[in-house]
Amino acid sequence: VSRKEADKIYDLPGVTFELNFNQYAGYLNGIKGNYLHYWFVESQRNPDNDPLVLWLSGGPGCSGYTALAWGNGPFRPNRDGSTLFENVYSWNKIANVIFIDSPRGVGFSFQNKTENPSEEWSDDLTAVDLKLALLDFLDVFPEYKNRPFYLTGESYGGVYVPSTAVKLIDMIQV
Repeated sequence: VSRKEADKIYDLPGVTFELNFNQYAGYLNGIKGNYLHYWFVESQRNPDNDPLVLWLSGGPGCSGYTALAWGNGPFRPNRDGSTLFENVYSWNKIANVIFIDSPRGVGFSFQNKTENPSEEWSDDLTAVDLKLALLDFLDVFPEYKNRPFYLTGESYGGVYVPSTAVKLIDMIQV
């Protein structure tokens, strides 16, 4: 089974509307020993041609799932706490969107101390983790390599977005 198929979400309990898009969740490789959890929702309009968006929440320390579930993701929790309703303003109406828990240790992202015992943490290392995670994502989902790409976020994501953009630009210029 490919990583893509292993990460595919076939059923999401509590959804009260028909899902017309594919979604995936799993881990992307960052710096050795760092595993960043992601949730990817394909576009509802035209997943084969719509752009790819990487969303970064702020904090530092806010899970990407705050945006997925209460911001620009395709669903929101109902007051009953057990069902989800459609977010008619979801960004995946017109784009393929990746939500990542970052930096390592946030949400479901983690560091394997056997593989990487370092306690060092910085915005620069977070940007390296995100760059590597994006490259890993494109290995798993190569169909997105030649799409328009947008890197965006909120709050402290305003530090992660340009820091990660610099890492990506530096990689391209080498």
